[in-house]
Amino acid sequence: MNIIQAVFYTLLGVSFGSFINVLIDRLPEGKSILSPPSHCEACQRRLSALELIPIFSFIFLKGRCRTCHEKISPRSVWIEVLTGSLFLLTWLRFGQSWETVLFTFYGCLLIIIGGIDLENQKILNVIIYPAIGLGLIMSAILHIDQLWMILLGGAVGFGVLLLISLIAPGAMGMGDVKLVLFLGFIIGYPKIIITLFLAFVLGGLVAGVLLALKKIGKKDSIAFGPFLALAGIITMLYGTHILEWYLRRLGG
Repeated sequence: MNIIQAVFYTLLGVSFGSFINVLIDRLPEGKSILSPPSHCEACQRRLSALELIPIFSFIFLKGRCRTCHEKISPRSVWIEVLTGSLFLLTWLRFGQSWETVLFTFYGCLLIIIGGIDLENQKILNVIIYPAIGLGLIMSAILHIDQLWMILLGGAVGFGVLLLISLIAPGAMGMGDVKLVLFLGFIIGYPKIIITLFLAFVLGGLVAGVLLALKKIGKKDSIAFGPFLALAGIITMLYGTHILEWYLRRLGG
């Protein structure tokens, strides 16, 4: 595998992470993603080219605006690192292929959806509806021989979370139900089961830690979308390996 290509793709992912930060900031408020240019939210000063360098600008500025010294959200650098890691892991998994391009795009969508849900407790229809349509269309085009398994994946994921939302109102939002439908269409059956399992385990572990640290109370809720998004990315990359490992263990 060409190391230079892998490094280039990783740096491309870090750059995409900067744009994803803009989307996470502006889409929930209905703002334009093109204007105004990137600026400090506190003093409104337009950022210079050097201040727009992903990761390194945050480190160099010590996490504060150069002019007003207001703190810069550490989320910005974490999203850049996460997106760069997504691009690298996808390249290592699939190499130079259509799967790399498609899955990195899906992964970026999931990072955007998870980031917005984490901060705003909502999954935006303006993102999730086009994502569902795209996932179904691309799966039908690329995996027409597995279309029924794709549709079953969407139906199973959708049905499980919808049932939870009906049995325990408030435990699961309809945004989560729509998100898992998208995941089902891009992952298919039976790998959607892996996604659901991972999401519930990750969500339970994080909730348990936050409860132990008294960061949340027993009646408080946390966004489930980020856990679905992370579980979806893991399944996209390694779902086949996880499924093969499980079947080998099942077979003794």
